Amino acid sequence: MQLIQIDDVIPQPYQDQLEAETSALGWFFHKETARPGLSFARNYPGFFHMAFDAASPAPVASAINALLVPLLFVSMDKAKLKLNDLIRVRLGMFPQTPLDVPYHNPHVDFYEPHLVGLYYVNDSDGDTVVFNETCDKVGLEQSVTYANQGKFVELARITPKKGRMVFFDGRHYHASMHPMSHPQRIAVTFNFR
Repeated sequence: MQLIQIDDVIPQPYQDQLEAETSALGWFFHKETARPGLSFARNYPGFFHMAFDAASPAPVASAINALLVPLLFVSMDKAKLKLNDLIRVRLGMFPQTPLDVPYHNPHVDFYEPHLVGLYYVNDSDGDTVVFNETCDKVGLEQSVTYANQGKFVELARITPKKGRMVFFDGRHYHASMHPMSHPQRIAVTFNFR
């Protein structure tokens, strides 16, 4: 699958409502947002809010899921994609951080075939980088070495823009970045098959 980018994937009032709703969410801190527990040379902290997790006994973890799933359906229709199985819906938030690095630690969300839909809630800096390498070629332990030695090769770089949705093959390593000039960067990650 190629990378698919759709700007203004939903109407402006819907975009505004989602942005407003995220200001009232409870956020949880992660000291490493890529894969906690691995030996990365540097950790990049951030915040998350789980909306849906199919592996959980109670999959719908947040009321905001009711606003997010229709967004996914509309976006997939525009991208001509099909939804067979929703795995997870997770919001991520990075506050402004004056740290000059090219990106956070590369990772994959799941080590199984799946797709990623990434929706940007607000205008911000802090690009998402998708890499050439996939988890089929670079395993979990090897990914730490690749990250620590800067071996990942960029395939695409996406700038956060309110209303933008991007789809890509979830087996590709990818990385977020904190904003340096905006107060915060909020994105929704949809993992699905």
